[in-house]
Amino acid sequence: MQNTPTRFLCFKDNNSFEKVNRKRICFQAVFGQLAVWTAVFLLISCVYRYILSPAQQDVFEQLVRYFDNKLDANIPLTFLLGFFVSFVVARWGSILNGIGWIDDASLLFATYIRGADEETRVIRRNLVRYLVLSQALVLRDISMQVRKRFPTMDTLAASGLMTHEEMDILDHIKDPYSRYWTSIQWSLNLVYECQKKGKVESYYLMNKIVDEIGKFRHGLASLLKYDWVPVPLVYPQVIFLAVRIYFMICLIGRQFIVTGSNPSGIDLWLPITTMVQFLVYMGWMKVAEALLNPLGEDDDDLECNYIIDKNLITGYSMVEEHMAKTPAQKKDEFWGIDKIAPLYSMESAERSVHPLVGSASKINLVKNKKEIVMTPHKNKLSELDPSEQKTYLRRVNVSDHNAKHAKQRGLERANSPDKCLSKMRSRSKSELQYIQFYENGKFRTSANGSQNGTDLWTRAGDIEMNVSTSNPNQVHPHSITVYPPDEQQITSRH
Repeated sequence: MQNTPTRFLCFKDNNSFEKVNRKRICFQAVFGQLAVWTAVFLLISCVYRYILSPAQQDVFEQLVRYFDNKLDANIPLTFLLGFFVSFVVARWGSILNGIGWIDDASLLFATYIRGADEETRVIRRNLVRYLVLSQALVLRDISMQVRKRFPTMDTLAASGLMTHEEMDILDHIKDPYSRYWTSIQWSLNLVYECQKKGKVESYYLMNKIVDEIGKFRHGLASLLKYDWVPVPLVYPQVIFLAVRIYFMICLIGRQFIVTGSNPSGIDLWLPITTMVQFLVYMGWMKVAEALLNPLGEDDDDLECNYIIDKNLITGYSMVEEHMAKTPAQKKDEFWGIDKIAPLYSMESAERSVHPLVGSASKINLVKNKKEIVMTPHKNKLSELDPSEQKTYLRRVNVSDHNAKHAKQRGLERANSPDKCLSKMRSRSKSELQYIQFYENGKFRTSANGSQNGTDLWTRAGDIEMNVSTSNPNQVHPHSITVYPPDEQQITSRH
């Protein structure tokens, strides 16, 4: 049996592993606070049990009852903290969606601005660069990690996001509030010039590009608004203070009463349910604290510098003509096959799949009947005379339906998915040398190196469709005749 960490956790790289370790440290911080709270609780319990006099114990017990009475009603912690966390998570998601991903815009640049000449390539690349420049200008004003990367406008020019001429234009803009819109306007002007020169075929396609640039700009504008109007400082302070006051009251209100006329029903020393509450509420509060400012420099904040790099590199790769050549159109792997069966690894094929089939589709309601009679609804029958009622009667033979249903159920019982997979696994082990072998984009008839062709995507049906092929020996992988090693040698001699 697989261990739980191996089964449920996978790490793409060392950074992912480090992030999981940081989250583990956050949980350790919660457990550390719980340990301190538990130690104080036990200290108060020991003082109450062994140090206080009987009269003092009576006063303490009255205090316990007072603090515990309607505590959850007076401090609705679930409502306060739940509403706050929902607000913070929604805000975090909006910032993530608005931070800007250049993929959609770059695809439109590469698709609708046609041309492989140097001028067109420069235009497409500059469109990408202008959008990334606008993003960098916004993020360096609202994120300290980007501000530290680009502390001055000269650093933006030195990094290749803009030229010195463009920096001079930005410096001479008289807008005292922002200059983020400048590079967006440059990109819109470029798109318009492309349409005038015929590089964009129609105004409709030009509008599609303009709309995508507008979406990118709108996301950056939303980031500025979130930075301009942050969460009121009093709001998180009140929530966090309420959580801490709640558990401070619990230090006394959740004590077990061991003396007097009305002791607690059971004396556990430790309030288990309150400790679970502490873990849940404090962990919830840690989540809110981590997501409150996603553009900061904490470990769990958004990687703004990575997003800039990713947009620049991915955008350049998308708009380059030679990077996005359409491959030659050939018949797919399942050409001419009626029963398409996509392949799985043997391990993943064990997972049960529940297809999109109606829950009542396999129920046979006429199993023990030969025919059924169809008639109008009783409300309509009352409006018809006997002769009209007779004309609407229908008899339906269901024998063929029952036979098909019984045959289908029999096949399903005889060929259950688990039985078929078990047979396939056994067959793959016993006939391993005869199974089609795939390596480096080519099929082989066996693992000993004999090939049936050099191109996976060439089909035997190409001859019937009068499609020329570079290799006449290429055949459909599913139509390969596999010979045992001895027969292959005999066949090769002939």
